[in-house]
Formats: sequence, C-alpha cells, structure tokens
Amino acid sequence: MALRVSPSILCNCNCNATPSASHNNANSLSSHALHASYIRRAVELADKSAGFTSPHPNFGCVIATPSGKVAGEGFLYAQGTKPAEVLAVEAAGQLSRQATAYLNMEPGDCHGDHSAVSALVQGGVERVVIGLRHPLQHLRGNAIRALRSQGLQVEVLGEDLNSKLMEEARKSCLLANAPLICRAASRVPFSVLKFAMTLDGKIAASSGHASWISSKTSRNRVFELRGRSDAIIVGGNTARRDNPRLTARHGGGHMPMRIVMTQTLDLPEEANLWDTSDVSTIVVTQRGARRSFQKFLASKGIEVVEFDILNPREVMEYFHDRGYLSILWECGGTLSAAAISSGVIHKVFAFVAPKIIGGKNAPSPVGELGMVEMTQALDLIDVCYEQVGPDMLVSGFLQPIPDLTPVIPSVDETYEIDPTVTPYESRIIFFYKTWDPYGAFSNFSPHPIKMLDVDGDYSTWLSVEHYYQVLPFSA
Repeated sequence: MALRVSPSILCNCNCNATPSASHNNANSLSSHALHASYIRRAVELADKSAGFTSPHPNFGCVIATPSGKVAGEGFLYAQGTKPAEVLAVEAAGQLSRQATAYLNMEPGDCHGDHSAVSALVQGGVERVVIGLRHPLQHLRGNAIRALRSQGLQVEVLGEDLNSKLMEEARKSCLLANAPLICRAASRVPFSVLKFAMTLDGKIAASSGHASWISSKTSRNRVFELRGRSDAIIVGGNTARRDNPRLTARHGGGHMPMRIVMTQTLDLPEEANLWDTSDVSTIVVTQRGARRSFQKFLASKGIEVVEFDILNPREVMEYFHDRGYLSILWECGGTLSAAAISSGVIHKVFAFVAPKIIGGKNAPSPVGELGMVEMTQALDLIDVCYEQVGPDMLVSGFLQPIPDLTPVIPSVDETYEIDPTVTPYESRIIFFYKTWDPYGAFSNFSPHPIKMLDVDGDYSTWLSVEHYYQVLPFSA
C-alpha cells in the first residue's frame, strides 16, 4: 500500500510492518520503527520548502527527547534563512539536552556559530540519526566527521542502521532531494513530465479543445507542482493552441520561470506568456528564426535564446548551466516524445480523468517514440496511484534516483571553462566564473545570493548579475 507523504513524494512503501522476528530482536525492531518514523517526519518537514530553497537541498530536523517525545522541529524555509537544525534546537530549548536529532540529510554547513553542526553541539544533543549523506562530493561526510569530533554519536541509515524499515526511510530521504541528486548526476535539471488525459488516452478532442480534461482538484495539484519547480516548459503548439499563463497562482509556491521551446518561432503577438508583470518568460528557438519577431519579443521584455541545434538535451544542458534545479514539462505529445527520447525526463505525473472522448485524430500525451513492440515500452519505477478528486494520479520515475556521489567540477575543470581567467585572480572574477557549492553555474544562476560586502556583512542580491554589475561601482 502506498503512503502519501506530500505532493512531490507521492509514494513510499508502507513502513508499518508487523515484526515477525524473535523476541530477542523485538527491541531492535521497535527502535528502528521509531527512528524510521522520525526520519520520515524530517522528510515531511524538508519537503515543505520545495521550490524555495533551489538550487540548495531541502532540509528537515526533528529533536526527540530520551523518552521519545518530539521537543522541536524545523526546516530550511528558503535560501539565506536559518538552518533546519538551528530552528529545531531553538524550538526544543532545554529539552535538546541529551536528545536525539533526526535529519533527512547530512548538513552542508559545518563552520561558523550559526551552522547546523554548532547548533546541535551547543544545544547539547547527544545523538544524531542521519537519513542520507550529503550527495555532493565536496560536502559528503564533512558534517558527520565534525559532529563525531565533538563527541556526538552519529548514525547513518544504511550504514550504521540496517533493516527493511531503515531502507524504506532512507528511500524517502532520496525522494525528498531527488531533484538535487538527479541534476548533479545527469548534468541536466530534474525534469518532470506532467499531462492530463481521458480514460482512452486523449489530451484533447479531435478539434483541439481540451478545457477541461481533469478536475479542479487535479488542476490545483498542478499549481502545487508548478510552485515546486524552477521553470515550466511548453512547446510552440501549446503556446498557440492553449494560450496558457503557466503560473502557480494557487499553489502557494514561488512563481517559476516560463520557457517556450519552438523551432520556427511561429508564435502569436498577443499571448499571456508575453505578460511579464509577475514572472518572466524565456523563448528558446533555432538560430536565425524570425529575426523581426525576436525584436518584438525583446521589446516586451522576453529573453530569446538561439540554439544551433534545438533539441531537449541541448536546451536542458543550457539551463543546467544557468543553475536550474527542476523543470516541469507541460507540453504536447510531439515535444514530450522528443524529451523522453533525449533521456531528459526523470519523472512522470499523469492525471487520468474518468472520461472518454474518442477521436481517430485526437492527440495523445506522447508522440512517436519509434517503438514497434510492447517489449520496447518504457516501464515506470516506483509507481504510485492516488485518487485526486474524481481523477486518478499515476506517477513514477523513468530513471532511478542515482544513489551515488555526483562530481562537481574541480578548479582545473572550472579553469577550462575560460582559460584566460585565473581562478584566484580576484574575488569577483573567481565568483563570476566558477561553480557554486551546489553545482550551479554561478554567473547564470536565477536565484538570489548572499555575499560579503565591504563592511564584512552579508548582503542579498537578486541575482549574480546584480552583484557583478553593482560591485565595480562600490568602493
């Protein structure tokens, strides 16, 4: 039976297993069940910030007293806010003394008075249970070593704690930060393909009319998915036919960037996507396509990016370099098929409505993949089924979450990006040209950053470009 943890972690194995072992290991099973429940709670907390912490991980922390009572909880709200561990210790107060801290992931910050490690040490926590080592190589194990050096007992699921319960709890930790793990391993943003279809597999009638296939409840879920993403991508056909807004207006999350992918740039002059009062739009197209229309888009404040070869793989590699962590694909069958064939889609969300529309020429969610036998069909992994209003939501991974240590470019590899720049030439050039600690190409990152100013205090900049442009005029 599947367990719904949150909109993004729709499926976990049922961890309420009934112990069938002998009396001798009953206490061990009971202890593991307790650890697993607190780790899953840390995952739930971490998932609350999905979309706000990008491109950084989602962190959650639970502080439990020796008697098993939850004394404090916390999660990383967004970039630049207090670490989850600091918030949890503050909430627990004196009850954090001799307590156990449960973390869904090893912290990335180990230094300073306000770091996760110092909070746990100064709070008097005696034991730390960690669901997952940090997936980025240069941060992996640092906090664990720092905590152990301070005398804390640290146990990691799958290493120090092994059982079916621990395995399932660890899997939930992987799911909570699947975008970070998959992006770092595959060198493209974590991509989710979303579509709504009728029971007979149609995404529109033969006329093209598609409003609405799914229920309002399902559409609200889509707003939640959008709010968890850095960007939403559609093709030219969807932009022309549906005139979408692609906002997360009801999801409670941030407003993701909107991306239109079109070979010919055959798009209308009047479109909701050209309204950038609330959120920006980027159009990616073939080099040389409709220069006059490119100028029109520029006059509307739309960024146009040209590619010599326009395909999903090239586009996703480009947005990886711009620091995007996760992208939601809401395109039609043609672009969906191209994205799947390019190997950039990691997960699928399919909303199936209990309707039949028929139609020989009615479009389907995925176009031609070149498969001629059912044995060639792509099987989803970790499939989950959930009823959403009258609809059925089927979700699953097209690619397994890699349980490995992704490699962040070294200084030498960074130097190869621009051989004319010496990495330590100056603090501006080094920051502008290098990779940030989470694998985002810093000068293209769409996220706000915090940098030391001339007084030694941290200032927030809307983007790296803001910092780069303003700093030369200071001092």
